[in-house]
Amino acid sequence: MDPLIRSKVLMVVKIPRKLIKWWKMFSSLEQHELMQKLGTLTSLLDITPRPDLVEVMLTYWVPQNLIFRFGECEMTLTLAEMSGLTRLSYIGKDMILPRDHSRTRFLSDLGLKDNKHLKCLEQSWISLDYLFARFGPQDSFDVFWDEFCTTKAKWQRRHLEAFSLALLGLLIFPLDDRHISTRLHSVVMALFHEKQCKTVVPMILAELYRALSEVRGGVRYFEGSNLLLQLWMMEHLHTASLLCPIDRALRDRVVCIERRMKYPKFMYPVGVTAWIESLGLRTNGNVLWAYLWLPLDDILVGCLMQPFLMLIGLKCVRLYTPDRVMRQLGRRQEEPPTLNLRRHIINFSKKAADEIKYVQYWNNAKRMKKNTLVEDVGKPECTQEYLIWLQSIPPGVSTPLPAQLRGRAV
Repeated sequence: MDPLIRSKVLMVVKIPRKLIKWWKMFSSLEQHELMQKLGTLTSLLDITPRPDLVEVMLTYWVPQNLIFRFGECEMTLTLAEMSGLTRLSYIGKDMILPRDHSRTRFLSDLGLKDNKHLKCLEQSWISLDYLFARFGPQDSFDVFWDEFCTTKAKWQRRHLEAFSLALLGLLIFPLDDRHISTRLHSVVMALFHEKQCKTVVPMILAELYRALSEVRGGVRYFEGSNLLLQLWMMEHLHTASLLCPIDRALRDRVVCIERRMKYPKFMYPVGVTAWIESLGLRTNGNVLWAYLWLPLDDILVGCLMQPFLMLIGLKCVRLYTPDRVMRQLGRRQEEPPTLNLRRHIINFSKKAADEIKYVQYWNNAKRMKKNTLVEDVGKPECTQEYLIWLQSIPPGVSTPLPAQLRGRAV
């Protein structure tokens, strides 16, 4: 078996061929419209998954702090970085609030008649095969005409939404057995009809935090985007001297990071053992703290009402504070406050109990402007107090995952 797809943790290890085929069926105009809604998420179709890297990253994850600690480094995923990678803005926009829809509502929104035989909808999932057959080929509407309750003109619009549902459900918020969560339809509707005022970035980040901590705790399937996770980490492993001005100017960071792997100077380790050693030897001087292409003039760093934001995910709420990783955001790193973030873990099945409060926190986010940037983001700064504090905490070592990973409780 290919060492790149042999993993103890279940995750996306192959991009579904049918999803790639579906993407290629769209006209250039339709592809452009999808990229307007989904940013560079469509570029993930061309990514080679690196489950060996993701599995090793999990062994360095510290759930109580929502942080990776390896070698001399502490790093974590941030809103600004996810926004930059995906080219989806987040500042000044509302979080998307996920909702479950009944079978009838879900099918109706797609222009389909009710179908009591679709038992999967009772478990809130749908398959790629079902969506592709009805919304992929141009003759799908004519072939399945008796299942639709809409016009072909409206179908032309909805087949873009159906593809977006499939892409989000398979690559960004994946479920085991390639099930596509029907909760994501509310996300798709927000992106297509409220994109100017809604953002999916907090949801992506919250679900990555949840997936990292759950697998660290023994759950076998990684329900976050391991593709975005690997790209985020790989970009931090270059030193500034390797990156040329042309590279910084490229708009699609997903494509750029993937293409770099073809050049010898950007070669990465292969296999779990090699990655453990590689990350374990990282020092403050051989990582790229702040992406050189990332706009950092205006960022969210917390809440004016309390020390942190609460990000609403698809099935969870997770705390957000970048206090320990300010160098990633081009700011001087100071000694961070002591917080046990595990106390603020919230999972839900329908909707978050204190949803209104979390929205209020988001609307009162604390921002940092250009005047707080260090002189050169390529040369990170930290205080002496921070360095003393860093020496006082346990070093970053690879901690094996539980011997027996388990399935998710129903």
